[in-house]
Amino acid sequence: MTRTCFMVVLLLAHVTQCLLASYIGDCSEGHPGTCVEEASLVQVLGAAQRHQIQRSHQAGGLSIAGGVDSNRKDPLKVIPLMFWPKFLENFTRKCFEPVLSSFDPIFPMPVADQINFPEAGIPFLGTTSYPGYQLPALNFALEALYDIIKFNISQQIEFLTRYTLPMVEQGVAFSAAIAVAFKEGTTTVSEVFETNTVAAEIAVGSHELLKGLPRRIPFIQGSPDRAWDTDTFAASYISNSLLATFLEQVPEGSPQDLVLDFSGDVAQGASTLQTLKARAVQLAPVVFLRARGFCSISSHGLVLTGVEVQLGEKKYKQFNSSSPAEQWSLAKQVLLSLSMFVQECFHTGMHLLAGTALIAAQRALPFDSLAHGAFEPSSIATALTVIEMAAVLHSDHNSAFTGQVWDCDIEKIHALTADIAGFYAESSLDDILGTASLGQVPEWWAGGASSFVDPISNFARAIATGVVREHEARSNGILEAFSLQLFEVANFKNAKEVLNHGGFADLYRNILFVCGVCHTEIYATREGLTPLLGQVNTVDFLPVLLGQEKTVNPIASVNQFLWNVLTFVTTLGYPDDAPQLGDGPFPGFDKAPELAAAVTEFQSDINASRQKIFEFFGAD
Repeated sequence: MTRTCFMVVLLLAHVTQCLLASYIGDCSEGHPGTCVEEASLVQVLGAAQRHQIQRSHQAGGLSIAGGVDSNRKDPLKVIPLMFWPKFLENFTRKCFEPVLSSFDPIFPMPVADQINFPEAGIPFLGTTSYPGYQLPALNFALEALYDIIKFNISQQIEFLTRYTLPMVEQGVAFSAAIAVAFKEGTTTVSEVFETNTVAAEIAVGSHELLKGLPRRIPFIQGSPDRAWDTDTFAASYISNSLLATFLEQVPEGSPQDLVLDFSGDVAQGASTLQTLKARAVQLAPVVFLRARGFCSISSHGLVLTGVEVQLGEKKYKQFNSSSPAEQWSLAKQVLLSLSMFVQECFHTGMHLLAGTALIAAQRALPFDSLAHGAFEPSSIATALTVIEMAAVLHSDHNSAFTGQVWDCDIEKIHALTADIAGFYAESSLDDILGTASLGQVPEWWAGGASSFVDPISNFARAIATGVVREHEARSNGILEAFSLQLFEVANFKNAKEVLNHGGFADLYRNILFVCGVCHTEIYATREGLTPLLGQVNTVDFLPVLLGQEKTVNPIASVNQFLWNVLTFVTTLGYPDDAPQLGDGPFPGFDKAPELAAAVTEFQSDINASRQKIFEFFGAD
């Protein structure tokens, strides 16, 4: 199996090397609760099961090798995974607390035009850069970790220990289960998806089992009774996820007729969002057939009425519920498996926006400023996630977009990611949601995302009032420094606009909305563990779609296996007690009564929006 180890393995290896001796005698405390987080160290540890960590004590730093040495102990097995939270607490106490007293009010995170992983001691990865953007300068793993978490060190460490590391158990359990079942060259695609269902329920269900809690709805909602293969499920996935933002009205059709166009064609006068979507489709590997999904709005929601699949040069064949059952099923899989690739392109754009905007804030804003207090709740793990994205997804070799899952033109992927981040930073929320041309936005659109527009917009304007007032009262040009960093680090075209109330409010609004609402919709991609969305090759469907064969069940590739692992660990989600949008804390706001009142109102409005969505969709 090709190498799929990730950068954070280096961090864990270094931590192990530093503290192993002092820790082994101090791991007798109770088993921590099983918590889950979006995607971080699990990705690394899942890969670490397949690769041994080789540590070097030479002056040149650390290295990781892909070979297996049965005579050497794997440090990830020496320390039981259940004790990683305690382990990191010791690491924090021994390594970070002594240097806290030496920190300045601003300690700029070093940035560079690219991340060169071989220079950082990670030889099997390459380089990553995004046109116009700067990334955290990665020298050696420990120094990089210092730089990344300095922005709000106490919250970063608490989040890592309480939420990130405990989820390692679930990720390891899932990857171990499917690794045991997967036999390269013999396991079929159908068998992989069947294994996904069992492995996910074991990994996620262990939390309820250990705590004696009632089981919730299945982690993969499309699994029971092959729900994924029903038209209702496919339509609800489109309407309730990020895919709704890509829907557009059918030319010359009624206002109720919509199309989800994954042909790669760009219509004249297309919006920026539709153009970016088309670029993503154009960059998808040739193993994906292109398709268009046709839908209509009914009183009961969205209805999927047909799918056109491209079977040749500009030649499409239409399928619907009246087509042979296997053909109709495969047509839906063609459309929605390609949608996973497109969603991942936009997902990375969200992270580039979040990471670089917060890096700019970290480099510019004093800790005692209200602007810093406004951004601090959004800063947890964002820079670390950018590095992880650069390694796992976007390195110019041995990453998801360079052969591990999809074989793409990585330079064009980098450019697309940069443009998506810019779009999310500078567009109106109507443009981001794809609702600018709609007369009335359906309540189900993108999972009810529009319910959060007013609360976030009102809060952003209130915060901008306080931040700009403070900026005008201080002599050190807080917002000038922030504007300069936004331009240098993130190449935001409207960077100068943050000097005024409207510009700061718009940027702050978009960061909250994209990272707090749009990004939440990525969790729906856990349905990529079903055949409906999880295929990495739909060209194999051609014989059935052309009527030459009745069924298809090819041998699963390693890419399919790796995509399933990546999908699972990306969509694990947070536990109920994890910080959510609006929870804060917002340091310094207690000294500004109008901002403290704005936070209280924001939290109330956000909770009301959540309740409205629960009532519409159901709270399960």
